[in-house]
Amino acid sequence: MTTQAPPRYQEPSNEPLLGRAGPSADFMTFLLATTVVSGLFSRNANAINWVQTNSWSLLLSFVATLVNLGLLFWKRHSHPYNFVLLSTFTVLEALTLGVVVAFYDTVVVLQALLITLGIFLGLTLFTFQSKWDFSGMGPFLFGGLIALVMTGLVGMFFPFSRTMDLIYGVGGSLLFSGYIVFDTYNINNRLSPDEFIIGAISLYLDFINLFLSILRVLNNVQDN
Repeated sequence: MTTQAPPRYQEPSNEPLLGRAGPSADFMTFLLATTVVSGLFSRNANAINWVQTNSWSLLLSFVATLVNLGLLFWKRHSHPYNFVLLSTFTVLEALTLGVVVAFYDTVVVLQALLITLGIFLGLTLFTFQSKWDFSGMGPFLFGGLIALVMTGLVGMFFPFSRTMDLIYGVGGSLLFSGYIVFDTYNINNRLSPDEFIIGAISLYLDFINLFLSILRVLNNVQDN
């Protein structure tokens, strides 16, 4: 699971930022690059066999992605470092996703991707049309994220039963659905223009984590 990058906010603006090319264009670039790289990786039989026999590669790619994300947040205003770190972050995230996907059946992966796309589009459209203020969701979502991360750490040392793993996946799906609404609202109404990249990354991570949670749920349902 990938952590959230904390964006910096300004006072609400009357002009929606997602109507411009900024965050939405960045998000689509991240998603397209991730799909291409992880897709090519997951179709390479030698790469899949190597990953499945060297499960430590998943932890290594995850740690490398976190380190890169921290550096990107630190240097987000420093050109050309921000561009280089953004590129390496996208590649590392795509490789991490490719490693994860290699452990799942292709049909389940496609099902999870389509469901994630449907939920993401539905929630973003809902947020655009809604008159509600979703900025107050932050503390509750952060508390849920901490609980989810701690539960995941416990599961690393004491493997979950199938039922507990299913509950964990459902909880992650609900949490990151909430984050999609929260981050979409903040990008559209409160994010300062110099934080477009961080906003797009936050939304991108919401999508990836929702996909992984749904993938976990579908895999458990299929095995049952």
